[in-house]
Amino acid sequence: MKKLVYISLLLFICCKTSSQVNEINTDSTDLKSVKIDTLTTYQPNGAKNLEVILFDGKKEGNGYMYNGQNEIVGFKHFENDTVNGFGLSLYNKTKKPKHIYQYNNGKMDGMIISFYENGIIEKFRSSDIFSISQKLRFHKNGVIKSIGQTQEGGKAFGTWLYFNEKGILERTVEYENGEPKK
Repeated sequence: MKKLVYISLLLFICCKTSSQVNEINTDSTDLKSVKIDTLTTYQPNGAKNLEVILFDGKKEGNGYMYNGQNEIVGFKHFENDTVNGFGLSLYNKTKKPKHIYQYNNGKMDGMIISFYENGIIEKFRSSDIFSISQKLRFHKNGVIKSIGQTQEGGKAFGTWLYFNEKGILERTVEYENGEPKK
């Protein structure tokens, strides 16, 4: 029960956006004192660059990224002072998604979704360039453009399928080490 109260109190304090320092002290032997603060970095023009909560000096939770006009243009998730989990970047003008990406222990690892400025998915791919991954591309009208896979180094390999803007298969290409087979 004490842990539930402690977690609820942490969630309440974490939702604050002020840059004050809060300390939580408890009398329980299994709970410790936690120092909570906000880290804000700035761009050369004085606008915010990144703002994230610090727990005992370590970045935790969503860090919000800003453009030169102090508007939020994305976020990245931190765990134990390391980028981990999903992030999002937005187009500056439209605020529609530009990229959704995944990090694992500070390295891009997982998937990346890129969008056209109109909000339609441009490509979906695995972000792991160190092994076999998949890549899907779409036309600006949202119809599938190509599907294939890459190997170590992000080079195309195997069978790739290419479609026209109506979704009709136009050609099939076999790749080896990023080059079409002859």
